[in-house]
Amino acid sequence: MKATSRVSRLCEVMDLMLDSVGDPLALESLAASASYSSFHFDRIFRELTGFSAVDYQRKRRLRRAAHLLRHEPDVAVVRIAQDCGFPSNAAFAKAFKQQFAMSAKAWRDGGWRAYMDQQVGRESDVSFFVAEPDKLDVILAPYIAPEPGSIARRIAVRSLPAVTLRYQRFFGQSGAALSIACNGFIGDRESIDGAPCGTPFYGVFDEDPGFTGEREYCYDFGVTGVEVADPNLGMRVLPAGDYATLDFHAEWPRFRSMYEDWLDKQTVWRLDSTRPHIQAVQRDAAGQWQGWLALPVKRR
Repeated sequence: MKATSRVSRLCEVMDLMLDSVGDPLALESLAASASYSSFHFDRIFRELTGFSAVDYQRKRRLRRAAHLLRHEPDVAVVRIAQDCGFPSNAAFAKAFKQQFAMSAKAWRDGGWRAYMDQQVGRESDVSFFVAEPDKLDVILAPYIAPEPGSIARRIAVRSLPAVTLRYQRFFGQSGAALSIACNGFIGDRESIDGAPCGTPFYGVFDEDPGFTGEREYCYDFGVTGVEVADPNLGMRVLPAGDYATLDFHAEWPRFRSMYEDWLDKQTVWRLDSTRPHIQAVQRDAAGQWQGWLALPVKRR
């Protein structure tokens, strides 16, 4: 119980760090928010994530900057550096090159694509979820770009309501390992909590899946509409708003295809980095999985 409570408090601090990515959060403040001394907080953070709190926040700031450089081409680099909490453009330039092995300008000019291929190409983007362990060959298959327009014609921008989840956080897992873990979560909800066929489950990723290293994946998987017995599961609200959605049935599409076949060609919509990527899945009457992927978007 003590260890689980510790994880829950750490998740709250990680969320605070994401929400305050541009603010100068001191280690003492982070520790206080989790009710720990600075020494114990940093030790526990390292045990559970593999990173110090300071290094983890620095990486998140750089990933947010990488995201903005790709999706906000009209925003000056110096403004992005400031919004992501860097004290100077020189400090940002040095840190960005150390993290991504290229300058911010090279990244904005298309370098992000090669980086994403290297990161995501090993398995698949973190959002791609396979429910059954015997179908892991699908998730391990290399990415193949869709036929031009084949994904775009299926995408609809919808206004989604807020959803409250009871969730488990998976940190540092991706691909097959993440799929098996999520499948276990579904099995627990069905066997322990009596979740019926048709119960919606949600996968949530707060950053750009293509720019996040495997060790840094932070993925929440949860359920709604079920009375959950486990008091140690977290609770979060998925924000309402406009999302570009892709419905699927008996297939497992990837967010990457939505980016490349639709978002990168958009003149009306752009990604909204203040809200998460969401995937909803549920079994139909025949036991097959259906659902949708949702990219948070805003008007240009």
